Amino acid sequence: MAKRAWFSLLVFAWGAALAPAQSPALVLPAGSTLECRLNGNLSTQGSRQGDSFTATVSQPVTLNGGIVIPAGATLKGYIAYLAQPGRIHGVGEMRLAPEKITWPDGRSLPLDAVLYSVVGVPHTRVAGGEGTVKGPSSWKKTTLEVGGLAAGGGLVGAALAHPVLGLVVGGTGGFVDHVMRRGTDLSLPQGTQLNYQLTRDLPLQAPMGP
Repeated sequence: MAKRAWFSLLVFAWGAALAPAQSPALVLPAGSTLECRLNGNLSTQGSRQGDSFTATVSQPVTLNGGIVIPAGATLKGYIAYLAQPGRIHGVGEMRLAPEKITWPDGRSLPLDAVLYSVVGVPHTRVAGGEGTVKGPSSWKKTTLEVGGLAAGGGLVGAALAHPVLGLVVGGTGGFVDHVMRRGTDLSLPQGTQLNYQLTRDLPLQAPMGP
């Protein structure tokens, strides 16, 4: 019995030595960032809620001194929310939700992340915990143009001895004109930098997937 027990133990040890070593699981922690470049144009004028988009990772992501997501990997997502700018106030808005990240070798993993900044588009910012992109406001421009029309109307009214009437007519005309037009659309051109932050750990050892 003792010899048999020792023999079994030797066989077990020999099999364990020949078994392939299990590499420790790699996990990219929540809070890690992804810097990407938009691959196409998006706007509140030409895009629609539900449209898909892709962006290319522009800076490699490292973990424990090694690159785990290389530059050239592809982030795929969709427009989860879109609002066109209002006529009097309000701005164009889009929420760009990521779905998955695909490595150059074809591996793919679902991605939980939120957009925290947009770089390269003036008068555009990211607001709220869901990463909503907000475009430029038309309020200042509208106020200046309406004021200019009112002043012009005042000059005409002064020439006709009715300056107050001229101000009212000029201002009203400018206001009505701007009510008939929408505000400035939010536009994100190709190449816009989108910076995402992981909201959940990303396990990096996964089987090949579509």
